[in-house]
Amino acid sequence: MNNRVIGRIISINHNNVTAELTQNLGSYITLYDGIRFVGEIGSYVAIDDLNRRIIAEIISVDEKNEMAAEKLNKAESRRYLKINLLGEISNSIFNFGVTKMPPVFSEIKIISESDLRLMLDINENDITDDSGKTKLTVLPIGSSVMFPEYQVKVKLNEFFGFHFAVFGNTGSGKSNTIANIIQRIFSKKDYSARGAKFIVFDSNGEYEAAFKSVNKINSQINARFLSTSYDAENRLTIPVWALSVDDWAILLHASEKTQVPIISRALDMIKVFDSPADDDTAKKVRNHIVASVIKDVLSSSENPTTQNAKILMILNKFHTEEIKLETVIPANREADVNNAGGRNATPVQLSIATALSLAYAKMYAPVSLMEYCDGFILSNINDLIENKPTVPYSLKRFTEAVEFAVLYEGSISSSRIYEYTSTLVTRLKHLSESEQGSFFDKTEFTTIEDYIKSIIGESQLLNIDISSLDDTATEVVTKVFCKMLFDYMRSLKPRNAMPVNLILEEAHRFVRSDMDYGVLGYNIFERIAKEGRKFGLLMGISSQRPSELSKTVVSQCSNFIIHKIQNPDDIQYISRMVPYVNQGIVDRITYLRRGHALVFGTAINLPTLTAFDKANPTPNSGNSNIVEKWYL
Repeated sequence: MNNRVIGRIISINHNNVTAELTQNLGSYITLYDGIRFVGEIGSYVAIDDLNRRIIAEIISVDEKNEMAAEKLNKAESRRYLKINLLGEISNSIFNFGVTKMPPVFSEIKIISESDLRLMLDINENDITDDSGKTKLTVLPIGSSVMFPEYQVKVKLNEFFGFHFAVFGNTGSGKSNTIANIIQRIFSKKDYSARGAKFIVFDSNGEYEAAFKSVNKINSQINARFLSTSYDAENRLTIPVWALSVDDWAILLHASEKTQVPIISRALDMIKVFDSPADDDTAKKVRNHIVASVIKDVLSSSENPTTQNAKILMILNKFHTEEIKLETVIPANREADVNNAGGRNATPVQLSIATALSLAYAKMYAPVSLMEYCDGFILSNINDLIENKPTVPYSLKRFTEAVEFAVLYEGSISSSRIYEYTSTLVTRLKHLSESEQGSFFDKTEFTTIEDYIKSIIGESQLLNIDISSLDDTATEVVTKVFCKMLFDYMRSLKPRNAMPVNLILEEAHRFVRSDMDYGVLGYNIFERIAKEGRKFGLLMGISSQRPSELSKTVVSQCSNFIIHKIQNPDDIQYISRMVPYVNQGIVDRITYLRRGHALVFGTAINLPTLTAFDKANPTPNSGNSNIVEKWYL
């Protein structure tokens, strides 16, 4: 007998429904399509109503003893089910969500095989051409824990055409899940996923082991592996000129009020000093900056020897055609005669090098040099610098520009600027000399478009190992790369021409809620979450600490795979931020087995407890074998 009645609804509220089981029903019943247990947590029941069948999930079973009034010596045991309404079957189609509550005293029935098939199977057919080749429209990702004979499938367009999230404690199986899904995508032959583009930011260096054989399994698919490690054969280099003021501020731990303006000024200086020689506006700005700094040095209370050294350093690195050591300037003979240091009086003309020369600890012609510099001072310097295009530069050039910017800011504001910026300069010099700074390079590319094209290349899968970086460098590298990628994707014509799926492992390290959006005015990950779908840039975020993630990014995810989570803050966060989650689901994720996860979202019919197969090969994320390592 199919759809056997097992009880009836006795109470309804906005959270769940309570049903009383039929007495003497037993622990299980036999249907024509198999055995169904009665009252199994996580199993389904059906409630028939006018033109629809409501599907509900059992979330708890209670048993109560009641004393009959007329038989005080005999106790009757009654069982009660708490059920959560999931969706409706109408016209042989299952839809998640319920249009209205069922009537009280409605009968509840054990779920049937045909109902299960409608609920768990996605009724989308693969696209088949005349030769029999198929294009997948749904992807099997695992099997149902409650009904192992059923595969759990997701709709490809709805899953990978939107942002998704994978959450779970360390060791719960997140890496295996992601590796398994990507392996399944690329293992399909005939119509292979040659047009796919996956970029994985591998925070723990564990995915290369899982993906290195992808080309052997399917010769039409290529995987590329880059690393930030200093001794890596295929090393990732980030164009240093792509870093914004915000990126530099993060990397150098710059203070907002005194050091960030120096970084901004340094970037402006590079734009004008390294711009084309025929740029008249840039030429005026260059002369103004050099002249201002020279005047400030000459006006300082420092001794002539120190002044001479500073100006020589400036003119060696940031000279202009009009202000360089060889430039001949008019001499103010009367003003400079007392500075000649016992030499003959100043001539009618002299070079800047001569004016700077020292004798008896005195500079030869400082007044003449100051008067010459006066002719280059401008009043609207900031207006002239605005909207200058970025010029490719090296880390060394940026370091020089920061030192020069400190001198310039000192000339126009406060001499204490040297004190305020000493730590900034020290950190920058340390970065430029360290292993971590070596992957910030000028590169052979002069545009972001050329750089991104070279990185993406012809490969379908790009794995970037960033495990060698600390949290600060990781944040900068991922933000800079993702900003360049987003700008590139926005420039493609037609829009959405090349979808890219960006997988961010340990996303809590860099996809955080930034209250200060800096000079850009936005957080790049939040912007991708809100706008990336329109341009074909989709994110998959994986994290063991979802409560530390940006709320904006999580709220834009359409599909979720949640492994075991025990941290109360993370559980509470998920219950608030994630759609489709009720208290029953929240309670269940605290005791999931390794490799099991709740899958729900727009790409699947209903939240399903799923068992994921082991990836083959597996990512390098296993636990240490303590017994083997200890007992030698």
